[in-house]
Amino acid sequence: MTPVAHAGVDTPRRHVVLCTGVSSYGVLSYLSNDLARAFIAAGYTAEVLDLSRVAIPTELRRLVVEDRTAFCCGFSGYGANIQTSTGETAYDALGIPYVGLMLDNPTYYPARHLTASTQTIFLHGDDGHHDVSVAISPDGSHRGLFRLACAPWTAPLAPLALRSATAVFASKGGDPTAYEQLIRRTVDAAGVRLVFAVADALGAQAAPQRVWDVAWAHAPRGQEADARWHTLVTHADHLARIRRATAVARALGALPVTFVGGEWAHVAPQCTRATFLPGTPLPEVRRLMAASRVVLNVQPGTTDSIHDRFLLGLHAGAAVVSDSNRFIDDALGRDQFVCWDGDVATLADCVADTLRRAASGDAALQAMAARGTDAARAHFALDRLVHHLGAVVQAHRAGAALPDPDLTAALAA
Repeated sequence: MTPVAHAGVDTPRRHVVLCTGVSSYGVLSYLSNDLARAFIAAGYTAEVLDLSRVAIPTELRRLVVEDRTAFCCGFSGYGANIQTSTGETAYDALGIPYVGLMLDNPTYYPARHLTASTQTIFLHGDDGHHDVSVAISPDGSHRGLFRLACAPWTAPLAPLALRSATAVFASKGGDPTAYEQLIRRTVDAAGVRLVFAVADALGAQAAPQRVWDVAWAHAPRGQEADARWHTLVTHADHLARIRRATAVARALGALPVTFVGGEWAHVAPQCTRATFLPGTPLPEVRRLMAASRVVLNVQPGTTDSIHDRFLLGLHAGAAVVSDSNRFIDDALGRDQFVCWDGDVATLADCVADTLRRAASGDAALQAMAARGTDAARAHFALDRLVHHLGAVVQAHRAGAALPDPDLTAALAA
């Protein structure tokens, strides 16, 4: 257990337990500690419980004895499926709500959504992910929405012209040819046809598409409780993502781009001016973004959310180059970032022009970056998320509909 220092005086049911564990580059622990500090600032007490490092039954007994926990919470639903010896979820047994802040498509972790529980609440950062979770979850499951938030970058932000002359693209990457070979070796012929059909359809349009809408267009509904179905959709989604990431990398081969992630060897010979960094902890990625002129974001299969790359780039005061979607257009507009049309053929010119403008001290670009930082701090702040989570748990206990995150955020502002 990693305690987070308490602030103020404990009151009954004002304690929050944030569940975390092993994740790529420590992302979940980083986000959980940030959120814990925000809860403390709002008058709660909080702790971050690393479930990979503790005896879970012992910790559950401690929560019962202490009798002060308002709710448990975990990014990506970490810790949601802890069960007792009878098969009941731990949260149902304890009578303590668990709130999962779901960052990924439900098909990546279907068991978390298929498990019946009266105390588990899943909030999705993307409306499309929410709709899928509702479709595959047991009747009566509490499903809602939240808006991703992160702590602001507190160090002074240097002008773009004084920063490193690079564009940062933080993505794990991946070799699509190798992945296609893996699929053919491990999936039956019908499954291979479905995976490739869905991946091809996802890549056929520049604009982001909902993965499940595309999957349902290629296979009949009614298979959502089948683990094999989820595996195939996951394969298709991942293949589409790494195909796109590879196309982006090849398009930027002649530009000074810093790729942060571990699977770029297949494009390295073609990227003559690029820098390739291995998997890097999130605090280091944020420092790199704050020292760079441009942060590149490519929206995955999400139509109604903002990717963490985008949000972190805004907080870093960089000139963010990104494609857009419905949510970004509605929540931010296109005046806070350099909007790219999503066509890989136009990306190199867009990034090169943004780097040139940043190097020249372009006042309009600098003002745009400042507006982006202000917008991130105003609309995607952790205090808003804390307020929303409190309202969600209150509504859950009352058996009421879960609140809209945009409305509760407006009330908190």
